[in-house]
Amino acid sequence: MNKPTKIYNNLNFHRSLPRPCPYLPGKKEHLLFTDLTKFVSKKTLEKLVSEGFRRSENIFYKPSCKHCKACMSSRVVVNNFLFSKNFKRILRKNQDLKFKIVKPKTNHDHYKLFKNYLKLRHSKGDMTDMTYLDFRTMLEISPVDTKILHLYKNNKFFGAMLYDIYENSYSANYSFYNPKFKSRSLGTFLILKLIEQAKIEKIKYLYLGYYIKECKKMSYKINFKPIEILKNKNWEAF
Repeated sequence: MNKPTKIYNNLNFHRSLPRPCPYLPGKKEHLLFTDLTKFVSKKTLEKLVSEGFRRSENIFYKPSCKHCKACMSSRVVVNNFLFSKNFKRILRKNQDLKFKIVKPKTNHDHYKLFKNYLKLRHSKGDMTDMTYLDFRTMLEISPVDTKILHLYKNNKFFGAMLYDIYENSYSANYSFYNPKFKSRSLGTFLILKLIEQAKIEKIKYLYLGYYIKECKKMSYKINFKPIEILKNKNWEAF
């Protein structure tokens, strides 16, 4: 860890040491990050998110790689979003599922599904060794207003989307679901349900994380059009 490189609204920012990039083989990753263990105003949080920062527990971070700009923040302009024929089909296919939005609280059924999801969808990822305590920390430790959208059918847990609530936006943090029901497109369905909720709550933006063209597991976000991408500190329609 380096010494603080920047002070912004009493926040100290650091630049991480290089590590292997989790998205692009052969590349190194640097992160700019700050610890939010102390109080930060909603206005400041909204500004951080609009500048491309993401949250992981108490840490806000964004890529800070000198020779690579592949990671680009993405967001849906909620009021402009139109459900395509394919998205409407996915909504109809899953209309038998019930959902509820609650404060994050972990149980062993959720953890079991999470581990199964990782095994079948991200078996080589760096989250595969997460313990129950790690999982609980990821879901329940947050310095901001965080909720989780649960999917159920006949009281059987199907999946979840963890997201943060800011002044004018939602930020989708992490989703996991039963990967055996591939035809349901549950990952897409969770995002669509969050967009529906954002429309109801008159939320302006839904941040989806980083769009990486060369990485299949990160490039799907471009399907949620109209979408904006952060380029050279400006949000542009993509």
